[in-house]
Amino acid sequence: MSSKEILVLTPTPQEFEAVSRHLAGAFKNFQVRVVASGPGAVNAAFRTAEAVLGRVEGGPDFIIGAGTCGSLSRNLVEGEMIVSAEAVIADWFMEDDSGRQYSPYGLFNYRPLSLETLKDLTLHCSAPVVAALLERLEQEGFRRGRLMTSGVFVAGLENKLAKGRSFQALGCDMESGVFAYVARNLLGDRPWFNLRVVADTLDETLADYFAKERDMTDILGAKTRQALEILDDLLGAPGKP
Repeated sequence: MSSKEILVLTPTPQEFEAVSRHLAGAFKNFQVRVVASGPGAVNAAFRTAEAVLGRVEGGPDFIIGAGTCGSLSRNLVEGEMIVSAEAVIADWFMEDDSGRQYSPYGLFNYRPLSLETLKDLTLHCSAPVVAALLERLEQEGFRRGRLMTSGVFVAGLENKLAKGRSFQALGCDMESGVFAYVARNLLGDRPWFNLRVVADTLDETLADYFAKERDMTDILGAKTRQALEILDDLLGAPGKP
């Protein structure tokens, strides 16, 4: 088996269980490690850093975020899959009582890329293998587009539509941008992409999400398996991208 490692990051225990179950069994060209990051950007930041820093041979070769998301578009339906190599962190800053802005993400404040100079953080992965994978997945019915990461659950039809327009994003979540940031800035621009199943549509609430979380995470697990099988084929092909 190849020594390449793919790290799959799943925010919630339900997502972790479903993805781990569907990814059981060997792939030809890589090994898979599934990690539960915890929900929300702060958990994702620290748990992902913990999972990748100090690893032998510099950490994983590939990072994949896998979870649920909310729709920011009228054209998305429940259970639809988004595959994304674009992420925007929409609210990286918080404010203290004096109105001073600061980043709540601890060690990331001290990276060479100073977050204090950024109002929105937008990340892209241009690795050829990722571009080839996204093209294949789009042919398989996955939706391709940008994901917006927020520190809070985004609710309300008009609010979601406004966020979608403002950030040119299909869906919103609380972790994808952090996973992308780690891949780019902590791991020397490793290939990454995010997979998200639409669990709450425009007019649905957090309670609606929890009511169907198990069904949505089962879809997520099956579709993550499908994506990694295609990636396995791409990595094993002659003249691989």
